[in-house]
Amino acid sequence: MKQTKYLSVDAIVKSGEYPFTRGQVRFFLTKRHKNGLGSAVRKVSKRIYIRKDLFDQWIESQSEKGGQS
Repeated sequence: MKQTKYLSVDAIVKSGEYPFTRGQVRFFLTKRHKNGLGSAVRKVSKRIYIRKDLFDQWIESQSEKGGQS
């Protein structure tokens, strides 16, 4: 069985794997219902966690959309 990894906003920023600031990630999260990121987000109580594999897919889908005119 595949192990799913969840990250907090701070974990995403501190990992160095992503070029995003804390403010950018929070902006993505506030617009998640419009930008398609909602499927990667899990809310537990008041905390928000992002599923790493789905977040990576979302990033790739954004670059594909950006290339189309």
